[in-house]
Amino acid sequence: MILMLSCNQHGGTLKEPVGSMLDSIIKHSDSSYTKPYYRTDFVTAAYYVNKKDSSLCQLMKDSAGVIRQMIVTQKGVSTFFGQFFLNGQLQAKLPLDEFGHYHGTSTYYYKDGSTQTTGDYIHGLKVGQWKNFNEKGTFISTDTYDQNGQLVNSIKK
Repeated sequence: MILMLSCNQHGGTLKEPVGSMLDSIIKHSDSSYTKPYYRTDFVTAAYYVNKKDSSLCQLMKDSAGVIRQMIVTQKGVSTFFGQFFLNGQLQAKLPLDEFGHYHGTSTYYYKDGSTQTTGDYIHGLKVGQWKNFNEKGTFISTDTYDQNGQLVNSIKK
């Protein structure tokens, strides 16, 4: 499942393209339910179930109804994790492997939605080149990681 996530949300309403992705999940779900979530940072969790592809989307919301976390699971395995700032902006999009470790191209964002850093994880370890940007979107440095997740070097622009 490929998810394109970059958005702003207010009062629990997501804007494109997250909104269209969630619309698709909701449209194709066989059932859904909401229940209280017993953590201090989340109040409710909404679940969308699709029996055809054995997927489940879990949206955790705060007391203002703003989505703070999203987890997509397929056939009992978590495949995607998204985290959101208090203002509703996507904070990080992180694909997961079958063990729940970050795996694949990941992106972290600033509160205004601009990209902070992007690079690849392999089974929970940063690998290869990670590009870093300032809040204005200007490229500032590249960090290079080896296959063991160790920082090899950092080159400033």
